[in-house]
Amino acid sequence: MRSSEIKQNRDFGIVVHGGAGSFVQGSSKEFGRRRKDLEQSATSGFKVLSKKGSATDAVEEAIRVMEDSGVFNAGKGSCLTLDAKVYVDAALMNGDLTCGAIGGGNVAQNPITLARAVMEKSDHVLLVGTENLARFARTIGFPVVPLIPSALRLEQYKKYKVEAFKHSLKEWPRNTKLFRHRQYNDNDTVGAVAIDSKGHVCAGVSTGGRWLKLPGRVGDSALIGAGVYARSDSGAACATGMGEEIIRVCLSKSVCDLMKMGADAQSACDAAINMLTNMIGAGVGGVIAIDRLGRFGASRNTDLMTRAFRFNSMKRTYVAFLPEHLNPPPSSGGLKRKPLRF
Repeated sequence: MRSSEIKQNRDFGIVVHGGAGSFVQGSSKEFGRRRKDLEQSATSGFKVLSKKGSATDAVEEAIRVMEDSGVFNAGKGSCLTLDAKVYVDAALMNGDLTCGAIGGGNVAQNPITLARAVMEKSDHVLLVGTENLARFARTIGFPVVPLIPSALRLEQYKKYKVEAFKHSLKEWPRNTKLFRHRQYNDNDTVGAVAIDSKGHVCAGVSTGGRWLKLPGRVGDSALIGAGVYARSDSGAACATGMGEEIIRVCLSKSVCDLMKMGADAQSACDAAINMLTNMIGAGVGGVIAIDRLGRFGASRNTDLMTRAFRFNSMKRTYVAFLPEHLNPPPSSGGLKRKPLRF
Protein backbone atom coordinates (compact mmCIF):
# COMPACT_ATOMS: atom_id res chain seq x y z
CA MET A 1 0.00 0.00 0.00
CA ARG A 2 1.33 3.46 -0.94
CA SER A 3 2.11 5.95 1.82
CA SER A 4 -0.52 8.34 0.43
CA GLU A 5 -3.17 5.61 0.67
CA ILE A 6 -2.14 4.75 4.23
CA LYS A 7 -2.38 8.40 5.26
CA GLN A 8 -5.81 8.76 3.66
CA ASN A 9 -7.26 5.65 5.32
CA ARG A 10 -5.40 5.72 8.64
CA ASP A 11 -7.41 6.37 11.80
CA PHE A 12 -6.00 7.97 14.95
CA GLY A 13 -6.89 7.28 18.54
CA ILE A 14 -5.99 5.58 21.80
CA VAL A 15 -6.57 2.34 23.72
CA VAL A 16 -6.06 2.15 27.49
CA HIS A 17 -6.24 -0.73 29.94
CA GLY A 18 -6.74 -0.92 33.68
CA GLY A 19 -5.14 -4.33 34.16
CA ALA A 20 -5.79 -8.04 33.67
CA GLY A 21 -6.58 -10.69 36.27
CA SER A 22 -9.40 -12.61 37.92
CA PHE A 23 -12.85 -11.12 38.23
CA VAL A 24 -13.68 -10.40 41.86
CA GLN A 25 -17.11 -9.20 42.92
CA GLY A 26 -17.08 -5.74 44.42
CA SER A 27 -19.44 -2.92 45.30
CA SER A 28 -21.31 -1.06 42.58
CA LYS A 29 -19.65 2.12 43.86
CA GLU A 30 -16.17 0.67 43.35
CA PHE A 31 -17.04 -0.60 39.87
CA GLY A 32 -18.55 2.74 38.98
CA ARG A 33 -15.42 4.61 40.03
CA ARG A 34 -13.11 2.31 38.08
CA ARG A 35 -15.27 2.47 34.97
CA LYS A 36 -15.55 6.25 35.14
CA ASP A 37 -11.80 6.74 35.56
CA LEU A 38 -11.00 4.26 32.77
CA GLU A 39 -13.34 6.14 30.43
CA GLN A 40 -11.85 9.47 31.53
CA SER A 41 -8.36 8.17 30.79
CA ALA A 42 -9.16 7.30 27.17
CA THR A 43 -11.20 10.47 26.68
CA SER A 44 -8.41 12.67 28.03
CA GLY A 45 -5.82 10.96 25.85
CA PHE A 46 -8.00 11.35 22.76
CA LYS A 47 -8.58 15.01 23.51
CA VAL A 48 -4.83 15.51 23.18
CA LEU A 49 -4.86 13.71 19.82
CA SER A 50 -7.88 15.63 18.53
CA LYS A 51 -5.96 18.87 19.08
CA LYS A 52 -3.11 17.57 16.87
CA GLY A 53 -1.09 16.54 19.92
CA SER A 54 1.46 13.74 19.76
CA ALA A 55 0.88 10.09 20.58
CA THR A 56 3.49 10.49 23.33
CA ASP A 57 1.56 13.32 24.98
CA ALA A 58 -1.68 11.36 24.69
CA VAL A 59 -0.28 8.21 26.28
CA GLU A 60 1.30 10.17 29.15
CA GLU A 61 -1.92 12.08 29.80
CA ALA A 62 -4.08 8.94 29.76
CA ILE A 63 -1.79 7.11 32.19
CA ARG A 64 -1.54 10.11 34.52
CA VAL A 65 -5.33 10.03 34.89
CA MET A 66 -5.17 6.42 36.11
CA GLU A 67 -2.12 7.07 38.32
CA ASP A 68 -4.01 9.92 40.02
CA SER A 69 -7.19 7.88 40.38
CA GLY A 70 -6.12 5.81 43.37
CA VAL A 71 -8.29 2.85 42.35
CA PHE A 72 -5.77 1.21 40.01
CA ASN A 73 -2.50 -0.47 40.92
CA ALA A 74 -0.42 2.49 39.74
CA GLY A 75 0.53 5.87 41.16
CA LYS A 76 -1.58 6.71 44.20
CA GLY A 77 -3.20 3.26 44.20
CA SER A 78 0.01 1.23 44.08
CA CYS A 79 0.13 -2.01 46.04
CA LEU A 80 2.75 -2.72 48.70
CA THR A 81 5.85 -4.89 48.91
CA LEU A 82 6.45 -7.54 51.55
CA ASP A 83 7.85 -4.85 53.86
CA ALA A 84 4.91 -2.46 53.28
CA LYS A 85 6.74 -0.12 50.90
CA VAL A 86 5.66 1.41 47.60
CA TYR A 87 8.01 0.72 44.69
CA VAL A 88 6.78 1.44 41.19
CA ASP A 89 7.78 0.67 37.61
CA ALA A 90 6.92 2.64 34.47
CA ALA A 91 8.01 2.92 30.84
CA LEU A 92 7.30 4.88 27.69
CA MET A 93 8.35 4.04 24.12
CA ASN A 94 7.88 5.79 20.78
CA GLY A 95 7.81 4.30 17.32
CA ASP A 96 11.24 5.79 16.54
CA LEU A 97 12.65 3.53 19.31
CA THR A 98 13.23 6.37 21.78
CA CYS A 99 12.25 5.09 25.21
CA GLY A 100 12.65 5.62 28.94
CA ALA A 101 11.83 3.58 32.02
CA ILE A 102 12.11 3.56 35.81
CA GLY A 103 12.05 0.60 38.17
CA GLY A 104 11.98 -0.27 41.85
CA GLY A 105 11.76 3.25 43.21
CA ASN A 106 9.40 5.80 44.73
CA VAL A 107 10.11 9.47 44.06
CA ALA A 108 7.27 10.70 41.80
CA GLN A 109 3.51 11.11 42.05
CA ASN A 110 3.32 10.32 38.33
CA PRO A 111 5.91 7.64 37.51
CA ILE A 112 5.05 7.73 33.77
CA THR A 113 6.21 11.35 33.61
CA LEU A 114 9.52 10.49 35.27
CA ALA A 115 9.97 7.63 32.78
CA ARG A 116 9.47 10.15 29.99
CA ALA A 117 12.09 12.38 31.59
CA VAL A 118 14.57 9.48 31.50
CA MET A 119 13.83 9.20 27.77
CA GLU A 120 14.18 12.91 27.04
CA LYS A 121 16.72 14.13 29.60
CA SER A 122 19.25 11.29 29.73
CA ASP A 123 21.14 8.94 27.43
CA HIS A 124 19.83 5.89 29.29
CA VAL A 125 16.77 3.71 28.88
CA LEU A 126 16.27 2.41 32.43
CA LEU A 127 17.08 3.91 35.84
CA VAL A 128 16.31 1.96 39.03
CA GLY A 129 16.24 2.52 42.79
CA THR A 130 14.78 5.34 44.87
CA GLU A 131 18.11 6.99 45.69
CA ASN A 132 19.28 6.97 42.09
CA LEU A 133 15.95 8.19 40.75
CA ALA A 134 15.80 10.97 43.33
CA ARG A 135 19.28 12.16 42.38
CA PHE A 136 18.33 12.18 38.69
CA ALA A 137 15.06 13.98 39.40
CA ARG A 138 16.71 16.71 41.45
CA THR A 139 19.36 17.19 38.78
CA ILE A 140 16.77 17.94 36.08
CA GLY A 141 14.48 19.95 38.39
CA PHE A 142 11.82 17.26 38.62
CA PRO A 143 9.81 17.46 41.88
CA VAL A 144 10.68 14.61 44.25
CA VAL A 145 7.38 13.71 45.93
CA PRO A 146 7.17 10.04 47.02
CA LEU A 147 3.89 8.17 46.89
CA ILE A 148 2.27 7.42 50.26
CA PRO A 149 0.19 4.24 50.67
CA SER A 150 -3.52 4.95 50.89
CA ALA A 151 -5.59 3.81 53.85
CA LEU A 152 -7.26 1.24 51.61
CA ARG A 153 -3.94 -0.22 50.47
CA LEU A 154 -2.62 -0.39 54.05
CA GLU A 155 -5.78 -2.19 55.14
CA GLN A 156 -5.42 -4.63 52.25
CA TYR A 157 -1.75 -5.16 53.08
CA LYS A 158 -2.49 -6.09 56.70
CA LYS A 159 -5.12 -8.56 55.60
CA TYR A 160 -2.93 -10.10 52.90
CA LYS A 161 0.11 -10.32 55.17
CA VAL A 162 -1.83 -12.28 57.80
CA GLU A 163 -3.28 -14.64 55.23
CA ALA A 164 0.07 -14.97 53.44
CA PHE A 165 1.50 -17.07 56.24
CA LYS A 166 -1.42 -19.49 56.16
CA HIS A 167 -1.18 -20.53 52.53
CA SER A 168 1.26 -21.63 49.87
CA LEU A 169 0.71 -20.61 46.26
CA LYS A 170 1.75 -22.57 43.20
CA GLU A 171 2.36 -19.33 41.28
CA TRP A 172 5.50 -18.44 43.32
CA PRO A 173 6.66 -21.72 44.91
CA ARG A 174 10.25 -20.61 45.52
CA ASN A 175 9.12 -17.43 47.24
CA THR A 176 6.89 -19.53 49.45
CA LYS A 177 9.95 -21.35 50.70
CA LEU A 178 11.44 -18.00 51.71
CA PHE A 179 8.34 -16.90 53.58
CA ARG A 180 4.72 -17.94 53.86
CA HIS A 181 3.57 -15.93 50.86
CA ARG A 182 0.18 -15.29 49.27
CA GLN A 183 -0.18 -13.89 45.76
CA TYR A 184 -3.37 -12.09 44.84
CA ASN A 185 -4.83 -11.42 41.40
CA ASP A 186 -4.55 -7.65 41.62
CA ASN A 187 -2.51 -7.38 38.45
CA ASP A 188 -4.16 -4.10 37.47
CA THR A 189 -1.18 -2.41 35.88
CA VAL A 190 -2.32 0.53 33.75
CA GLY A 191 -1.20 1.23 30.22
CA ALA A 192 -1.99 2.91 26.92
CA VAL A 193 -1.15 2.79 23.23
CA ALA A 194 -1.86 5.60 20.78
CA ILE A 195 -1.41 6.71 17.18
CA ASP A 196 -1.63 10.40 16.31
CA SER A 197 -2.83 12.17 13.17
CA LYS A 198 0.70 12.06 11.73
CA GLY A 199 0.92 8.30 12.17
CA HIS A 200 3.36 8.34 15.09
CA VAL A 201 2.80 5.55 17.65
CA CYS A 202 3.58 5.29 21.36
CA ALA A 203 3.11 2.81 24.19
CA GLY A 204 3.28 3.45 27.93
CA VAL A 205 2.75 1.56 31.19
CA SER A 206 2.77 2.23 34.95
CA THR A 207 2.35 -0.10 37.91
CA GLY A 208 2.86 -0.68 41.59
CA GLY A 209 3.83 -4.29 40.83
CA ARG A 210 2.50 -7.35 42.62
CA TRP A 211 1.27 -7.63 46.19
CA LEU A 212 3.91 -8.65 48.73
CA LYS A 213 6.67 -8.75 46.14
CA LEU A 214 10.22 -9.17 47.40
CA PRO A 215 12.13 -5.90 47.88
CA GLY A 216 14.16 -5.23 44.74
CA ARG A 217 11.74 -6.96 42.37
CA VAL A 218 11.25 -5.21 39.01
CA GLY A 219 8.47 -6.44 36.74
CA ASP A 220 7.74 -6.37 33.04
CA SER A 221 6.45 -2.78 33.09
CA ALA A 222 9.96 -1.34 33.31
CA LEU A 223 11.36 -3.62 30.59
CA ILE A 224 11.25 -2.59 26.96
CA GLY A 225 9.98 -5.49 24.84
CA ALA A 226 8.11 -7.09 27.72
CA GLY A 227 5.75 -4.48 29.19
CA VAL A 228 5.87 -2.09 26.22
CA TYR A 229 7.20 -1.90 22.69
CA ALA A 230 6.71 0.37 19.68
CA ARG A 231 8.02 0.60 16.12
CA SER A 232 6.95 3.00 13.40
CA ASP A 233 6.87 0.23 10.80
CA SER A 234 4.60 -2.02 12.85
CA GLY A 235 2.75 -0.34 15.74
CA ALA A 236 2.70 -0.18 19.53
CA ALA A 237 1.79 -2.71 22.22
CA CYS A 238 1.38 -2.74 26.00
CA ALA A 239 1.07 -5.80 28.25
CA THR A 240 -0.49 -6.43 31.65
CA GLY A 241 -0.68 -9.38 34.05
CA MET A 242 1.91 -11.56 35.75
CA GLY A 243 5.12 -9.72 35.01
CA GLU A 244 7.50 -12.63 35.39
CA GLU A 245 5.68 -14.62 32.72
CA ILE A 246 5.32 -11.64 30.38
CA ILE A 247 9.08 -11.05 30.62
CA ARG A 248 9.79 -14.66 29.66
CA VAL A 249 8.04 -14.34 26.29
CA CYS A 250 8.73 -10.62 25.56
CA LEU A 251 5.00 -10.25 25.01
CA SER A 252 4.80 -6.67 23.70
CA LYS A 253 7.61 -7.11 21.19
CA SER A 254 6.02 -10.36 20.05
CA VAL A 255 2.87 -8.43 19.15
CA CYS A 256 4.85 -5.79 17.26
CA ASP A 257 6.83 -8.45 15.41
CA LEU A 258 3.57 -10.02 14.24
CA MET A 259 2.28 -6.63 13.06
CA LYS A 260 5.56 -6.08 11.21
CA MET A 261 4.94 -9.40 9.42
CA GLY A 262 1.57 -8.11 8.17
CA ALA A 263 -0.93 -8.96 10.89
CA ASP A 264 -3.43 -6.33 11.96
CA ALA A 265 -3.44 -5.30 15.62
CA GLN A 266 -6.25 -7.64 16.74
CA SER A 267 -4.82 -10.67 14.96
CA ALA A 268 -1.40 -9.95 16.43
CA CYS A 269 -2.82 -9.66 19.96
CA ASP A 270 -4.76 -12.91 19.56
CA ALA A 271 -1.72 -14.78 18.22
CA ALA A 272 0.58 -13.48 20.96
CA ILE A 273 -1.87 -14.43 23.70
CA ASN A 274 -2.24 -17.89 22.16
CA MET A 275 1.54 -18.21 22.27
CA LEU A 276 1.55 -17.07 25.91
CA THR A 277 -1.10 -19.64 26.80
CA ASN A 278 0.71 -22.45 24.99
CA MET A 279 4.10 -21.63 26.53
CA ILE A 280 3.09 -20.57 30.06
CA GLY A 281 -0.57 -21.37 30.62
CA ALA A 282 -3.92 -19.63 31.00
CA GLY A 283 -4.70 -16.86 33.48
CA VAL A 284 -1.42 -15.03 32.88
CA GLY A 285 -2.10 -11.72 31.15
CA GLY A 286 -3.36 -9.55 28.34
CA VAL A 287 -2.17 -7.06 25.76
CA ILE A 288 -3.47 -4.06 23.83
CA ALA A 289 -2.07 -2.76 20.55
CA ILE A 290 -2.39 -0.30 17.68
CA ASP A 291 -0.91 -1.01 14.27
CA ARG A 292 0.57 1.57 11.88
CA LEU A 293 -2.75 1.88 10.03
CA GLY A 294 -4.62 2.90 13.16
CA ARG A 295 -6.36 -0.43 13.75
CA PHE A 296 -6.62 -1.54 17.38
CA GLY A 297 -6.51 -4.84 19.20
CA ALA A 298 -6.96 -6.24 22.71
CA SER A 299 -6.72 -9.84 23.88
CA ARG A 300 -6.22 -11.77 27.13
CA ASN A 301 -6.15 -15.25 28.66
CA THR A 302 -7.38 -14.01 32.05
CA ASP A 303 -10.97 -13.69 33.24
CA LEU A 304 -10.86 -9.94 32.87
CA MET A 305 -8.97 -7.05 31.27
CA THR A 306 -10.63 -3.67 31.70
CA ARG A 307 -10.04 -1.40 28.69
CA ALA A 308 -11.32 1.65 26.88
CA PHE A 309 -11.12 2.79 23.25
CA ARG A 310 -11.47 6.20 21.60
CA PHE A 311 -10.75 6.83 17.93
CA ASN A 312 -11.56 9.57 15.48
CA SER A 313 -13.96 7.22 13.69
CA MET A 314 -15.91 6.63 16.92
CA LYS A 315 -18.68 8.85 18.21
CA ARG A 316 -17.87 8.14 21.86
CA THR A 317 -15.43 6.42 24.19
CA TYR A 318 -16.14 2.71 24.38
CA VAL A 319 -15.47 0.89 27.68
CA ALA A 320 -15.17 -2.89 28.06
CA PHE A 321 -15.33 -3.44 31.80
CA LEU A 322 -16.95 -6.77 32.68
CA PRO A 323 -15.76 -10.23 31.53
CA GLU A 324 -18.60 -10.50 29.00
CA HIS A 325 -17.86 -7.14 27.36
CA LEU A 326 -16.39 -7.38 23.85
CA ASN A 327 -14.10 -5.01 21.98
CA PRO A 328 -15.91 -2.42 19.85
CA PRO A 329 -16.16 -2.98 16.08
CA PRO A 330 -12.78 -2.55 14.34
CA SER A 331 -11.76 1.05 13.78
CA SER A 332 -10.29 0.32 10.37
CA GLY A 333 -10.77 3.59 8.51
CA GLY A 334 -12.02 1.59 5.54
CA LEU A 335 -9.17 -0.93 5.76
CA LYS A 336 -10.02 -4.60 6.13
CA ARG A 337 -8.26 -6.88 8.58
CA LYS A 338 -5.44 -8.84 7.00
CA PRO A 339 -5.45 -12.51 8.04
CA LEU A 340 -2.31 -14.13 9.39
CA ARG A 341 -0.40 -16.18 6.82
CA PHE A 342 3.03 -17.43 7.90
